[in-house]
Amino acid sequence: MGGSFNPAHDGHLYIAEQARVAAGLDEVWWLVSPQNPLKTSDGMAKFEDRLDYARMLAQPRWLRVLDFERRHHTTKTADTLRKLGQLFAHPQFFWIMGADNLEQFSAWDRAALIAGTVPILVMNRPGYTYRALGSAGAALLGHKRRIMSPRRLGREKQPVRHGRQKYGWSFIHQTRNPLSATLLRAGAR
Repeated sequence: MGGSFNPAHDGHLYIAEQARVAAGLDEVWWLVSPQNPLKTSDGMAKFEDRLDYARMLAQPRWLRVLDFERRHHTTKTADTLRKLGQLFAHPQFFWIMGADNLEQFSAWDRAALIAGTVPILVMNRPGYTYRALGSAGAALLGHKRRIMSPRRLGREKQPVRHGRQKYGWSFIHQTRNPLSATLLRAGAR
């Protein structure tokens, strides 16, 4: 689960727990991004502060907070996933994102490559359900590859196209936690 975590909050914990339970994951990793290429650095707390606060908040044993992108000099999800695949040959990784990210997913660098690299769990957010499911990002992931049961993600074979395995994706409707880092920052001003 990548993100700026500016700041990490209970909504992130809620989403991580819901993803873990829904897909039967052993662990959830928060990959704190030094700088999201699609976001401005205005109002961004220092990386070390965001990382430390996320680590303080992440108390469950199944939740790990990592500075992976900084240590491996990656800023884009496709590069981060490639590096994870090089370092960890056997674990099945999933990408966890919010419905707000699905809405803009087609604008991500090498989005089609990301969709072919890992199964994707999309966690619903208030006000995004229909916009996200009707977005260019959802179309890129493929409506036919949407798997309704998250526990089957990564286990269910998808057709191989152009020599590469395609993974499925799942939209978790019940996760509609209203907390967001943007709202928390606005309240702190």
